[in-house]
Amino acid sequence: MDAAKLKAALEERNEPKFRLKQVLKAVYQDGIGSYEAMTAIPAALRRELAEAVPLSSVAAATVKVSADGRAHKAALRLYDKKLIESVLLKPKPGAHWTTCISSQVGCAMGCTFCATGLMGLKRNLTAEEIADQVVFWRRYMRENKIKGRLSNVVYMGMGEPLHAIGPVLESLKILLDPERLGLAARHVSVSTVGIVPGMERFLEEFPQVNLALSLHAADDKTRTKLVPVNQAYPLKDLKRVLAYAIKRTGRKIFLEYVLLAGENDRVEHARELAKFVRSVDRKDLLHVNLIVWNPTDTRHEKPTKEAAQRFKDYLQLRGVSVTIRKNLGTDIDGACGQLITETPRIPSARKGKKRR
Repeated sequence: MDAAKLKAALEERNEPKFRLKQVLKAVYQDGIGSYEAMTAIPAALRRELAEAVPLSSVAAATVKVSADGRAHKAALRLYDKKLIESVLLKPKPGAHWTTCISSQVGCAMGCTFCATGLMGLKRNLTAEEIADQVVFWRRYMRENKIKGRLSNVVYMGMGEPLHAIGPVLESLKILLDPERLGLAARHVSVSTVGIVPGMERFLEEFPQVNLALSLHAADDKTRTKLVPVNQAYPLKDLKRVLAYAIKRTGRKIFLEYVLLAGENDRVEHARELAKFVRSVDRKDLLHVNLIVWNPTDTRHEKPTKEAAQRFKDYLQLRGVSVTIRKNLGTDIDGACGQLITETPRIPSARKGKKRR
């Protein structure tokens, strides 16, 4: 919802100041999906606002649910008919749910193992479109009587959040505003492939929001192959900003590491990763999340469970905090790296051929 537009519409109609809070609470906190259902507001005003200020900037085109019921994926239509995907997840048994939200239509980063990166960048989302994904899932849970609470938000959907830093930072204000979504900063995470200027700005403005760095390799040659932006912001720059983040926040930082068979999952890669962590972190605040690659095309191969466990064991023996993340929603293409809304042009399928 565009709160500024709502405020202007209410002022134009000489409505009392409490009316703004009343509508915002109904939308953001109560999950009400129509003006008609806001019965505490006069009927005539409801009709006028319905025409003047849309309740949401996103609308569901499709929703898929995983077989185990712990992952829901929505294709959401925007004002210009473009689509994004957003996911609702229940990582652990219990009452708490997490949503993985998008910040761009497509992505310009070109990470070779990510389906979204194959689309290229179409445009950034607005702050309203980003925050409305959370509103959508809260309303979806209410309307479908899904037990539990949506309490965690991760910016790990489509797009690179710090490549769209303006609207992303504005959307964080909406998420943390107690009069709107009212989330705790420690329940929100922003993931980046390593846009260093964006990381520095993010750390200055939102030091209590979790930071996750998609690392995927701890030597420049391998990382540049997998994550092309490493050419602009190599590992020495990432080490510097991670050290600053630890000093600035004193909080845990997550290193995301997608395991690709034969490319970054060998002992020598684990050794480099352990060295990278220890060169930055003396307070055990860097935590490695290993992600077994979710297939999106034929350019890479999925490692075995045994290979993933060996990689984890090697890191643990060297004192690195590490877990293997459970991938939810693979049966609905809703897991990490699988979000996509159109059929992309896939580069050469064989690893022996060069991309052009």
